[in-house]
Amino acid sequence: MTNSVGTGRGLTLKYWLLLILMIGFFVVVSAESAMRFLDEPMSGDFKHFYYAAYGIVHDQNIYTSGYPFTGQHWYAYMPLFAIMLTPLVGLGLGGGGAAWSVINALLIVSCVFIAVRESITRMGMKLNANLLVGVSFLVVLVFMDKIRGELRLGQSDAFVMIWMMLGLMWIGRRPILGGFMLGGSVNVKLQGLVFLPYLIARGRVKNLVGFVLGTVFFAMVGSLIWGVERNMQYLATVLGWIGDLVGIENTSAVVESELYPLEWNRSVSIPSVLARAQIQWGLSESVIKIGTLAMIGVVVMTGWGLYLKRGVALFKGRSGKKDDASAKGRGLIGLEWAGLIVGMLIFSPQSTVRHFFLAIIVVALGSAILHSNTPKKRKIPVAIMMLVFWASMTFPPGGDIYINATANWRAIGGAMWALLGLYMVVLWAGLGIVRELPDSD
Repeated sequence: MTNSVGTGRGLTLKYWLLLILMIGFFVVVSAESAMRFLDEPMSGDFKHFYYAAYGIVHDQNIYTSGYPFTGQHWYAYMPLFAIMLTPLVGLGLGGGGAAWSVINALLIVSCVFIAVRESITRMGMKLNANLLVGVSFLVVLVFMDKIRGELRLGQSDAFVMIWMMLGLMWIGRRPILGGFMLGGSVNVKLQGLVFLPYLIARGRVKNLVGFVLGTVFFAMVGSLIWGVERNMQYLATVLGWIGDLVGIENTSAVVESELYPLEWNRSVSIPSVLARAQIQWGLSESVIKIGTLAMIGVVVMTGWGLYLKRGVALFKGRSGKKDDASAKGRGLIGLEWAGLIVGMLIFSPQSTVRHFFLAIIVVALGSAILHSNTPKKRKIPVAIMMLVFWASMTFPPGGDIYINATANWRAIGGAMWALLGLYMVVLWAGLGIVRELPDSD
């Protein structure tokens, strides 16, 4: 399989223009975001992250240090993110927000670059500058509004995603380091645990060793700052909040959470859709857990069915060592990695449309397929679903006139179904490409 945008090393004029447009976009939106934080330091969500880091610097509880300033106990992450932000505290809230805008933009660019490069090579195409820019441009185009929102809010999704992208990049070449990065993702948001069963099922022992080491290391690194006892209290606080959110009684959280409930109207995940339906129809709470498990089963069986239809083995003859040693296996890893991230998003206790920015790898794979020499009959459904996914995140456009339409669209998890549909179409087309790749390296 070869690419369809030229094989030269240098960029042609068309792709130079696309690259300039992308660079200009990131410069403008990061500068806009930085100026916004300098003018309005309390805007966006960065203030909650900043005051958690402020708590570290001033020897305060990171889960309560923001309350005097924001009136909320809103920081609900593991301690790692606050630790990483401590160098920004000396700049003040506005200066820290401006600096984070630049850092965040660089993280987003890095995530896009890794996702695109991995998607191109794992779909069996020869990497070149034109192809890299072309695929990246389409990814940025799909997520343009979400990227701007990430920067303006000072959000953390790129910091979550970079661990997962590094894990994918190094999973075969540097297996322990790749697993170590995934352990880092767990210590930002616990959804990173979705990679654990995959590593076990594929028998990726070195990745598992790295995963365990990374998870423990990043969970305990705060002990070097505030001691083991307080560190364990912090971990217990977060675990207690998550337990309360999913209906598991836990008294270990010593700080009352202000997390939104499972039925929060902005969450479009399957558990949230079921929670809203359970309340509206007066059903038993068991409907949420049973329905979520049933949907997991449906999604897994649908994906497995696509493997069978394409004549590709999901389990038979598959192992980490074999996958890493073959072009076909590496392609399957890329498709399955995207599936894990989609599963993490749609089955999370809470996912807003903004969080779908984490699905960059899915769109990158779709864009790579559109740039490949695969038959048009495979490309057309991918192009249609990418447009549907973009529309699902963009419309209804907001404002008072569309308030009911927006509420109803979120209530049924509209964008979530579009993301799931996009992944299944990308999986179908991707399997058609991967099965033709050699079993050798």
